Amino acid sequence: MKSILKSGQYRHTENMTSEEWVRVAAPATTSNIGPGFDTFGLAIQEPYDIVEGRKIPSGMVITEVTGPDAEDIPRDPEKNSVSIAAAEVLRRSGADFGLELKIHKGIRPCSGIGSSGASAAGGAYLAYLLSGKKLSLNEIVMCAAKAEGVTSGSVHADNVAPCIMGGFTIIRSYEPFEVIRIDPPADLGLVVALPDVMVPTIEARKVLPEEVPVKDLVFHVGHAATLVYAMTKDDLPLIGRSVADAVFEPARAHLVPHLKEAEVAAMSHGALVSFLGGSGPCVMAFYDKRTHKGEIIGSAVKQVYTDAGMKCDIWVTSCGPGCKEI
Repeated sequence: MKSILKSGQYRHTENMTSEEWVRVAAPATTSNIGPGFDTFGLAIQEPYDIVEGRKIPSGMVITEVTGPDAEDIPRDPEKNSVSIAAAEVLRRSGADFGLELKIHKGIRPCSGIGSSGASAAGGAYLAYLLSGKKLSLNEIVMCAAKAEGVTSGSVHADNVAPCIMGGFTIIRSYEPFEVIRIDPPADLGLVVALPDVMVPTIEARKVLPEEVPVKDLVFHVGHAATLVYAMTKDDLPLIGRSVADAVFEPARAHLVPHLKEAEVAAMSHGALVSFLGGSGPCVMAFYDKRTHKGEIIGSAVKQVYTDAGMKCDIWVTSCGPGCKEI
């Protein structure tokens, strides 16, 4: 293994462990976004995880985990999505080294804003950087999605795709795997409300119907197609009208206390639309930054939970660029 000298040249170290740590910020994401179950995703500026790593001779070692509920996050590399995703990237890249990892969680687990996805994406992107960017971003996304499959029970890329690529992403197909990325409108504001409820993704998937009526399928196709069109045309009102879900949010609504009241509060204070973020309990709202204040929308949603005696964290933020080295 090589380590970097001050002169910028390389030398081999005896213990084959790099002294240089690389740090990656992996942002929260919102997925599904109305009609796009397991298909649509959107990167968020904040909150985010930080994944640090350095090269070691072989294997995966997690030496530190900090942040919300850190004590519940597995240190076993075979059970942690950071190390699982990183190992898959190294395998596909033909790397001859392992990684020592440190994980700093900024996204609470079971939040509905891609906590496990950020971990998987951060690990995959870190390994991508340390292995010399040998794979395509599509391949990096799939490595992260496979890690999601281990931790959540199903391979899905709607969180890891925007986390790695940024912007608004569409999973066109899983076999063969292909992701499409779109720059969302610059004036699209996001309000992220996270009530103090835990909704594990693996549990949220258990309540979904196995079959849907044809009329609901038609509803979703029409709204999904229009949402993509609206994103490309910077048509914020049409985005608001297109984020609708006839199947999955209704099946999960009972898992999130006061969901409908929170959505009504957001809409009545200027949101274009409010919806369940991912599998919940996050409540998302989109708004037009030119005409409304996200802080007002966020305060209205927070008040719903305050009145119910529940804690609720609020972020007023924007669409984000995805994983980046910091």
